[in-house]
Amino acid sequence: MENVLPKLIEKFNPKDIFNADETGLFFKCLPNKTLTFKNEKCFGGKHSKERVTLMVCSNMTGTEKQKLLIIGKSKNPRCFKGIKSLETNYDFD
Repeated sequence: MENVLPKLIEKFNPKDIFNADETGLFFKCLPNKTLTFKNEKCFGGKHSKERVTLMVCSNMTGTEKQKLLIIGKSKNPRCFKGIKSLETNYDFD
């Protein structure tokens, strides 16, 4: 089984082989821990569930990188109001 992939890709130039992966970005999530001074009060809170999904894609040599794809929840997010163009691609589900 481990010999299958090398045999499949040997016909292709490394610059023509791409890999894409997705990850979640919790953009309003606060860290679980924080540093405080002695005797300084620190209160916990709820974790934010606001997130977007990011997809990154590049070829094997790293010479060609696709635009970052951001997948959000709404068709026209308020944060994009008034923005004419993005340096990324945006989609929603």
